[in-house]
Order: sequence, then C-alpha cells, then structure tokens
Amino acid sequence: MTAKLVLSVIWILSGALVVKLLGVWERLPDRVAVHFGMAMQPNGWSSKSGLAAIVLIAVLGQAALATFVLLRVGSAAGQIAPVLVLVNFVLVSAFWQTLNYNVEGARFQPLWLFVPLILLFASLTLFTVKLMLDFYRH
Repeated sequence: MTAKLVLSVIWILSGALVVKLLGVWERLPDRVAVHFGMAMQPNGWSSKSGLAAIVLIAVLGQAALATFVLLRVGSAAGQIAPVLVLVNFVLVSAFWQTLNYNVEGARFQPLWLFVPLILLFASLTLFTVKLMLDFYRH
C-alpha cells in the first residue's frame, strides 16, 4: 500500500462521513444516542451538537494524524498503512451507524465493527512480531 493511496482512502471515507452528517443534520433529534451496549442498544446520550463535535474531532483528527504519520515514516508506510486504514474504517463505520440509528432507527450492526477490529488486532500483532524479529536479528 502506498501512502498516497492510503491517505486518499482515509480522507474519502472521512469526507463521506462529514457529508452524511451534514445531510442528516436537520433530521437528527436534539438528544441522540452516542454509545451502544453489548446488546447493541443505546446506553449513552448526547446533544446532536455534541455528536457532531465528537465525529469531527475523532474522524478528522485521525485522518490528520494518519497524514502526518504517513508523510513522516517514509519506508515504514507500507507496514503501518493497513493499521491506519482499519482505524479509520472502524471510526467511520461506528459513526455512520450511529447517525443511521438516530435518524432512521436502523439497528446497529456489530459486524461492521468487529470484523475490522479483528483485522486491526491481527495487523498490530503481525507488526509487533515483525519488529521483535527484526530487533533480535540485528
């Protein structure tokens, strides 16, 4: 994965979420669900302005951080890029579903979070093992 491709994917996903937020803003209730328990039922609430702040800070902050990291690490970009894409996908998916729940009453689908999280943890494990093997070889 090249840094340019990864950054394009991250910013497109993040931008799509911001467009979705703007598109549903008028239909969001004043009090929105922002956290879901193990049964995928809401158990945390906020104002819609609070949700917007969380979305913008988390998703755009992660995209900006990913941009900074990928432009700084150079040759290691190929190793860290999958992790950054998965983190962004999990954030965008979680907030997208939160918006859908609050606007349409759509059920929260945990597979859209659990599958990427499993891949994320597998990527982090492989990355850590590779670092340890490289360290002990030298």
